[in-house]
Amino acid sequence: MSRRSPLVEQVCGQLRQGGAVAVVGPTGFGKSEVLDAVSTQWQAAGEPVVRLSSAPADAHIAYAPLVDLFAVCPAEVSGQLSDLQRSAMDWVLRRVAGPEPDASTFRVTVLSCLQAWGRRARPLLVADDVHWWGPGSLDVFGFAARRSRGSVSLLAALRPDGPSPHDVLGGGAVEIGIPPLSPQESAAIVRSYGLPLRTAGRIHAATGGNPRLVSDIACGLARAGTSATALDVRPLAPHARKATHAWLADLAEPVRRVLLLAALAADPSLDAIRRAAGVTADAALAAAEAAGLIRVADGAVLFPAPVVREGVIAEAGGEAVGRAHRALAEVSAGADDRTWHEASALAPASSAPRLVPGLADAAAAARERGDRARAAEFGLLAVDRADGTRSDLLVEAARDAAAAGRLDLAWTALDRLERTQAGPAASARARIAVVDAAGRGAALLADVAAQALADATAAGEPMLVSAAHRRLAWSTHVNRGYPIEALAHARHAVTWAERAGDRAGHAAAVTLAARIQQGRGLTGDAGALRLVLESGGEIGLGGAGGSGRANGSGGVFASAGPDWSAGGSRIDDDPRWVLVRFALLDDRLGEAGLLLDELTRTLGRDGGPADLSRLVGIAVQIHAHSGEGHTAREEAGRLLDLGRELGAAPGPPWYAAATAELAGGTLEQALAYARLGLSASEEEADMVFVAQCLQLTGMTRLLLRDTAGALADLLRVRELARDLAIGDPAAIRFDADLAEALVSAGDLDAAARTVSAARHRAEELGRRGVLASLDRAEALCRTATGDFGSAEELLVRSLDAFAELGYPLECGRVLLTHSAVEHRRRRPARARELHARAEEVFHQAGAPLWGPGRPEQAGTPSWLAGLTDAEKRIAELVAEGYGNRDIAAALYVSVKTVEAMLTRIYRKFGVRSRVQLVALARKDERHQGR
Repeated sequence: MSRRSPLVEQVCGQLRQGGAVAVVGPTGFGKSEVLDAVSTQWQAAGEPVVRLSSAPADAHIAYAPLVDLFAVCPAEVSGQLSDLQRSAMDWVLRRVAGPEPDASTFRVTVLSCLQAWGRRARPLLVADDVHWWGPGSLDVFGFAARRSRGSVSLLAALRPDGPSPHDVLGGGAVEIGIPPLSPQESAAIVRSYGLPLRTAGRIHAATGGNPRLVSDIACGLARAGTSATALDVRPLAPHARKATHAWLADLAEPVRRVLLLAALAADPSLDAIRRAAGVTADAALAAAEAAGLIRVADGAVLFPAPVVREGVIAEAGGEAVGRAHRALAEVSAGADDRTWHEASALAPASSAPRLVPGLADAAAAARERGDRARAAEFGLLAVDRADGTRSDLLVEAARDAAAAGRLDLAWTALDRLERTQAGPAASARARIAVVDAAGRGAALLADVAAQALADATAAGEPMLVSAAHRRLAWSTHVNRGYPIEALAHARHAVTWAERAGDRAGHAAAVTLAARIQQGRGLTGDAGALRLVLESGGEIGLGGAGGSGRANGSGGVFASAGPDWSAGGSRIDDDPRWVLVRFALLDDRLGEAGLLLDELTRTLGRDGGPADLSRLVGIAVQIHAHSGEGHTAREEAGRLLDLGRELGAAPGPPWYAAATAELAGGTLEQALAYARLGLSASEEEADMVFVAQCLQLTGMTRLLLRDTAGALADLLRVRELARDLAIGDPAAIRFDADLAEALVSAGDLDAAARTVSAARHRAEELGRRGVLASLDRAEALCRTATGDFGSAEELLVRSLDAFAELGYPLECGRVLLTHSAVEHRRRRPARARELHARAEEVFHQAGAPLWGPGRPEQAGTPSWLAGLTDAEKRIAELVAEGYGNRDIAAALYVSVKTVEAMLTRIYRKFGVRSRVQLVALARKDERHQGR
């Protein structure tokens, strides 16, 4: 219930103020759960709660909800009623027989009961499942509610298609809508069942955040017995059957019939549904929309929870589905839609070879207009109608699925292909498509990529061998971080592409090799990359001045013949994409933005959703670094939505969201997003993004003054960077933050070594942004030793560099650091001036202040005055009884560092031992308590 706590507090607050609240939401949105939580709070305060409810079986029982009220009415209350009113109560409770009292008697009885009860206490009357109440109960309750507002508090849970709040609670009732679960809330529920975050994203997208469906599906998957992995593509709809069955049972048969048409329609426009359903369409759609099952917007019928669409189809049964498809085929305006419905109207086991050419043409048309998911669906249906024997259609379907980022469809195509007599070439192509569809989860499919290489080798097709080597290089380097092995695969890919005369494959392999070497801090392959770019016209770089076309995979390369070098969406193979990344590493934000704009224009014509997600992810980085926090957050939200729709790896989108929050949200939310990205990347064995997310959590914890947590994260980043052989300090910019954390922990020697080592590599590679960050970190080292003059020079240099590079938030961080240094120098006026300048920088950017507050922080015990932050932490731990080893473990420093700092603390306080230091702290506590 913690996820609904703000809503519960809002309801309780309104009840105390106004006395009547209607909680409104579609079926499955947790209205009863909110009522339960409010009732618990009310009872905890010592106030009585009366719960009135009903069920479908009670709908025919007159005044059934009044049984709950009269059954718990205290004798002291009923004793104040008239004989006639007590007789009405007895009739409802079936204590007496006889004719039913008239409605006016019930109205006055309920009103008198509530008013008498209200004179003794203020009960909370909670009305649940009101849509099952009969008209008599609604009439009586509404009459009493309108007149007892000052005596009782009233709370009701209502559906959009049920009675209005005015009818149930009277005029003036406060209406509070229950929103769907946020992605984070859905993730929390799904992960509580032991399922990975990629699955959580799929479930949230499929349910639209409907709490009931999220819980049911997560529970069903967990109980299915098969161990869930990050790449789990099991269907979700079967686990939502119980809920959808109950919801659909509430609807009249004409409404269910029109819902089925909407669920099956290739063209879900309002006009198409009206043509297929006839005159009953509008009324049926209105009823379904009021029940929260669909939404009619912009002339289209949409399912907020797509899994409900699948449930509607499953509940209807094969015969009804066939009839609906035939009805839709008759009114379809387009030939492709008509072919789809004609083929789908056949029984699953039926084959219809006459329909295969039309379905194949429809797949090609969908591919041409960029709807690769629809192309894959057409292709798979064509295979069904061809009696499952067309391996060529299955390979095309797999490639289309990969371009759309639909791992589920790609797996389906590969699974069906393996049941045919397809040769090794077709198998290799389909396996490559599956690896591509997995995106950054490809590390979990190393066996699939290895088999693709074996199949390609067996087929004797050099182009396929090159493509398989590229997938293995990508997976090995980007996901697992084995650069030497990855580089070997990339070099093999170059050789085999040359042998095949595959210019596009060659360009992609050279690009990948250059990226691998760049991560190691080596630039030897940059020349080859430049040659690839200069020959763009010859190799057919789409949008780069060449005459090439978009290849069949939806990428930007083209070749002379059928392109099997790219199995799916492979923007990472495009040299221009690597140039964008190189520009970011070199702190050329403006140039990176221009290159990204050019690439986006190209991919807008030729690319798929997976390409788009990568482009948006980089756009978030550019906007965030440029201090455009609002835009960064908007783009990050778009990226999260896109990733969930694709069922893609959630690590990169959460990482982008954390970056955007640092630039335009809150530090706390940034940390929450970064931790989600970390968990998702760990689940998918994506060790490069594990390191990236840890760098963000470490930085954010440092800004939140959680030094121990920051140090733990950043030390782990350092270990991962070594394991991954990352030699470019701009690839994961953690060194300056690690040095600052070490300074805060009191380990000045380790901080100085960190700065020195990173500075050496940054100077070799010309990484100006890294050097500016290291200047800031070194200034803190100098400040800790009392060398304020050198610290100030370093900070001025850092500020100038960040200003020149166009990093406003980093400028603000330098100003905050300079303010802290001036505070240590006992120059408060200058410290306040610098802090005000930093505040203005963050305010203009719309970013959270990257600091805990002004330098003059209140609340520090007086006995700690004169100590550095690190010394204060150690002194406090000593006062709490920690030993030196425990302190070292808590602060992630060595015991030797703790001992050295304690010596400095003793010297500053004029004490000689731990006992005297503790006595000093106790004396200060007694003084403060007076």
